[in-house]
Amino acid sequence: MPDRFFRFCGWMLLISGILTIVIQFVHLEDVPSGMEQMDYFVDVAVWTHIGLVLAFAMFLMGFVGLYLRQAAGLKWWGWLSFVCFFLFFTLDGTHSPIQIFGYPVIYERIQNAEQLQAANDLAMKIGSIGPGFAMMTALFPLILLGTLLMGISMLRAKILSQWPAVAMLVSTVFIFIPYTPETKYLAGLFPYLIFAWYGWILAFEKREGAYPDRAETGHL
Repeated sequence: MPDRFFRFCGWMLLISGILTIVIQFVHLEDVPSGMEQMDYFVDVAVWTHIGLVLAFAMFLMGFVGLYLRQAAGLKWWGWLSFVCFFLFFTLDGTHSPIQIFGYPVIYERIQNAEQLQAANDLAMKIGSIGPGFAMMTALFPLILLGTLLMGISMLRAKILSQWPAVAMLVSTVFIFIPYTPETKYLAGLFPYLIFAWYGWILAFEKREGAYPDRAETGHL
């Protein structure tokens, strides 16, 4: 693989990790808590989820390079973590279109608390019934299994620095912390910080005996 491929994947992981961390800190709750939020809630919800769509797309591109870089040292069960994370980010990203396209309609012309409550009930109902609910239920086992297998497999691969793999295993603790407005930052910060860390390694590592870039050899 050309070095520039891994550098590209590294930058995708680095940028997506940092972008997602920033979004976690400005991300509002799933529905507005009161009429006082209606002046800004929909705009923030729409733009944070546009940011998440972009971040998740960059992440999935970079994630491929992270695993290919360590392919020689990964066992077959290590690749299961790739499947788990790929499914997790694909499924988790499906809620973004609801807020990007649906919230401007659901929260249009809200004039009082009764209308707001009815809109909130509708917004929460969308993700609590049918196939959508089954997809969201799958997120917990996917992130738990993916985190454990990724940490162990990349620790054993010994191709890149082992410290991010150790941090990945430690981060499983935060998966079990109850979700609250305060703890959501812990759950969102550490995994993406680790992915950004891996991105930095891929983007700036110096590899001996690497396959040269075509542009550097003069071949097309």
